Amino acid sequence: MIALGRGCWCSRLIAGILGALAVASSSWGDVDRQFELSLSGQFFPNIKSSSADVRQQFLTGLEAEFTSDFDSDHLIGTFLPYGRIASTGGEMNHADIRELNLLYTADHWEAIAGISRVFWGVTESGHLVDIINQTDRLEGFDGEDKLGQPMVRTSHLFDQDVLDLYVLPGFRERAFLPSDQPLALPFPIEEDKTLYGARNGQQHVDLAARFSGYRGMVDYGLSWFSGTSRDPEFIAQSNGTFRPRYPLINQWGLDVQLTLDSWLWKLEAIHRAFETEALTSDFSAGIGGAEYTIYELADSLFDLGLLAEWHVDSRDDRTTVPLQNDLFVGMRASFNDTQSSEFLAGVFSDLDDRSGSFRLEASRRVLDDARITLEAQTFLDVNPDNAISYLQDSNFIVLSLQLFF
Repeated sequence: MIALGRGCWCSRLIAGILGALAVASSSWGDVDRQFELSLSGQFFPNIKSSSADVRQQFLTGLEAEFTSDFDSDHLIGTFLPYGRIASTGGEMNHADIRELNLLYTADHWEAIAGISRVFWGVTESGHLVDIINQTDRLEGFDGEDKLGQPMVRTSHLFDQDVLDLYVLPGFRERAFLPSDQPLALPFPIEEDKTLYGARNGQQHVDLAARFSGYRGMVDYGLSWFSGTSRDPEFIAQSNGTFRPRYPLINQWGLDVQLTLDSWLWKLEAIHRAFETEALTSDFSAGIGGAEYTIYELADSLFDLGLLAEWHVDSRDDRTTVPLQNDLFVGMRASFNDTQSSEFLAGVFSDLDDRSGSFRLEASRRVLDDARITLEAQTFLDVNPDNAISYLQDSNFIVLSLQLFF
């Protein structure tokens, strides 16, 4: 999935990292190696298709992680490749370099160069402020999986705060599910005719910064991003297809978490401003809510968390914005047993037209080095005018076995 132009910044950055690793290899200490092999089955019981390959799909993925400190107190190298093979083949097979970087640490600052992943955010049902990495839509519906992003990051460590500065050379396009796949967008996309707001396209260098820390019971983050949006617009063509276009944006973000005994109060908010040529108008959006945890329920080891979060968006258009006035209510359970059994279940409900969806995630460790996970989502009474109406018949179940070695 990594398409790098011969002269682009990210090509030179990767070449530099590989060269640095090669030079440092002569002084490598022990290399830590970890592998995760995943075997998954995806099932779509309500899909109206005569093809069994569409209604059920089987996936095999392998993720490896190699780390070394080069016998140094200040340097750490990481290489994390990932690949997946699907029973349907074609575009559903993909690979990515999630991480390939060198991290240098000192007393009050650190720097990282290469390909990496960064997460920002505190809320459970969505992550508005999380903008550094492109979403890997081929890997999952929930948007949690991310592609590796070329970057140079420097961090200054204060007593209770951290200032992170990012230079992000090279843009990663979003890969879309093939039109014959469940959960695919309801219109054909010409991915080979992508447009950009930046004159230099994928070679545009983005900038970002985040100031985060804590004061007492409050954890906070203030973020800024300037560059190519990770979310594309779509331009209709005369032949009925759509071309993705990635506009230039400026985004300011805020994430806050307040801890009060068994309560966690959470907020994420953004304001996104677009270039004048963009199809989308400036907007603000937010997610706010709370989680209350009951520890050792009924004198057992069982912990139960109750969650509620409200999504709002100033665009207020339920036909194009999936979460513009929606409520998420759910529960998180941890059994605190030797198998690390846990689950998260919740319902999204559109407060304007009552469209909804139910989602379940569960996992349990089996044997010493294996874990079984279940992911399921069903779409409930979706209004034909709702932005997720095309998913009405796309209920799915994903059962996976992960082996660690």
